[in-house]
Amino acid sequence: MSPTVSVVVATYNRSGMVGTAIRSVLAQTHRDTEVIVVDDCSPDDTAATVAAIDDPRVRYVRHDRNRGLPAGRNTGIRAATGEFVAFLDDDDAWLPTKLERQLALQAPAVLCAALVDGTVVKSYDKPTVTLARLRRGNTFDPSSLMVRRELIASLGFDENLRLGEDWDAFIRIAEHAPIAYLPEPLLVYNNGAHARMTNESRFGDVDLAERLRVVEKHRSFFGEFWYRYHCADTALSYVASRSDRAGLVREAVHHYGLLPVLSVLASRAAARVATRRALARRRGTCSSSALVIRRAG
Repeated sequence: MSPTVSVVVATYNRSGMVGTAIRSVLAQTHRDTEVIVVDDCSPDDTAATVAAIDDPRVRYVRHDRNRGLPAGRNTGIRAATGEFVAFLDDDDAWLPTKLERQLALQAPAVLCAALVDGTVVKSYDKPTVTLARLRRGNTFDPSSLMVRRELIASLGFDENLRLGEDWDAFIRIAEHAPIAYLPEPLLVYNNGAHARMTNESRFGDVDLAERLRVVEKHRSFFGEFWYRYHCADTALSYVASRSDRAGLVREAVHHYGLLPVLSVLASRAAARVATRRALARRRGTCSSSALVIRRAG
């Protein structure tokens, strides 16, 4: 009998983390699953870490050379036998009811909210992730995605993209079927300082052309304003960590126009305010809890 959900965990050189991801799948309240761990030719002891997990639902597949994250996910899709395929990055984890709650929606594709540093900062207030929303940008995490196998098998992940392959996949899925959204924070996103693609971008190891590839691919979908907005947003990535901030902004205005650049800067300012408020609420909740404990004591 095929399982209801095949979970693809693409991993590379994360033997110290991937076990936590796998165990969070095995601890799901929905147990009719298989876990396909795709090792992208890791030089560490990932194979031994996976082998030490004694559960027949876990399958291990290894690439003979390093091919990148999209290729790892595609290998997992091809190996999957479930009605649905879900994806979990090797440094993230799920809360126990994640699959159960997503399956209850009976949708062809589902995304959910995420916890980051204990705070729900990756969330969305609509029941469906529309193409109009995806045109404005991507705040959704691939580790929250569950999708019917025949749909994702026909689309796959673009192996030519080093960045933005999840955004690209969401757009192409939404062009074929509605993506439901579950506002419950069922994904625990690892916001640590370990090496990952976002850190590579921050320190300049990925050039601008590479980071713009997904935007160029979907230029007609975005339309001219959103195309220029995303180009400016990418060019201004991590502007706070750069020495010549004003020069970087002037260059972005020259290439992409004043309105898109101002829109990017306003959006980032609003996001910082929202984050500070969320953290303040969290501190207030923690302080209130501590006061109740002291009073009880």
